[in-house]
Amino acid sequence: MNASCEDENPLLGEWKLSSWHIDIEMDLDNDTIKSSNLLDEASCENKEMLTIFKNGTINAINTYNPTVKISKNGDKYVFDVECNKGSIGFATNFKVLDDKVIIEPNGEEYHFSGKQLTRVFEDAINIYNIDFTEVIETKDLVLSYIKE
Repeated sequence: MNASCEDENPLLGEWKLSSWHIDIEMDLDNDTIKSSNLLDEASCENKEMLTIFKNGTINAINTYNPTVKISKNGDKYVFDVECNKGSIGFATNFKVLDDKVIIEPNGEEYHFSGKQLTRVFEDAINIYNIDFTEVIETKDLVLSYIKE
């Protein structure tokens, strides 16, 4: 019996978004449990899936894309999260270099650990003053995917 391609290459197959991490603990769902993973706290539907094929293509479907506005009042962060309807997606080529999956042609990188894909958007989250007139700090957004 031959092993499937997924067994031979752990990168191939479907990867579900498991974390939309901002380095701020929050309790948006008021369950008294704080998390820095927006997926745990916001009521937005998450159907984001990356599919990596042996022919060198990667597809993303139903991309998780809430609108997140964060302000800071003193040392307290205030969140405004709006769940967007609809979806966006893409299909493109990729290459593997060491532990990185590199999206072509723009060079975006996912880091592959064998059990997880991670993508870091540096300084992607703006934190505003209370009246949203000035960006007072930024945070990285870290997306993590696990194999389905």
